[in-house]
Amino acid sequence: MRGDAMQRFIVLLTLIFAAILPASAQERAEHGDWISQFLDGRGEASTHENGMSMLGMMCGDGSCRYYFANGLDCEPSANYPLMLTSDVGALALDAVCEPVSTTSGDVMVYWFTETPYLNEAFAKTPVVGIAFPLANGEFKTSKFSMNGFTEAIERMVNVMREGKAQESAQEEGAQESTQEEAAEESTQEENAQESTQEEPVPTDPQPDQT
Repeated sequence: MRGDAMQRFIVLLTLIFAAILPASAQERAEHGDWISQFLDGRGEASTHENGMSMLGMMCGDGSCRYYFANGLDCEPSANYPLMLTSDVGALALDAVCEPVSTTSGDVMVYWFTETPYLNEAFAKTPVVGIAFPLANGEFKTSKFSMNGFTEAIERMVNVMREGKAQESAQEEGAQESTQEEAAEESTQEENAQESTQEEPVPTDPQPDQT
């Protein structure tokens, strides 16, 4: 996939993630060459290589994963080796191919696990390279500017953490409210029972003996 075809692919992929995470001006922010955006408990930080490939992180449901897309097809659920080059050294990555569904069909994306070492490599390197092995024995290399990476990740993580805290607070408040309602109902039932027990029991009238 070259030239205009690759450009169309990246435009399509950008639209895909925009559909997954549509963001208003308040939810989307630019950080150098990176962006961050949010919706419905999910967050994304991403960048691209002149419209030729994409690198990013998506978080949701308490976990985060990096993704890489270069326009090359892959077998769904299959593992693919990637080689990351950075200022802290080279790192072999094990990526999993997972399709992202669109109205125009599936677009293949490579996902790999977030690790502290990987985060450090990204944060300390101005430009990282990802080498992808091709069937002919050669490698396709993508390079990404990491200018703004740390700010984009921090904003995404902090906003999601705040959202999670708010959800937890709301859940705790709802539980406390339910417990208070249950306690109030129990008190009302006890008061009703006590009131019933205190009512005098009517007795049969004594017959007139005169």
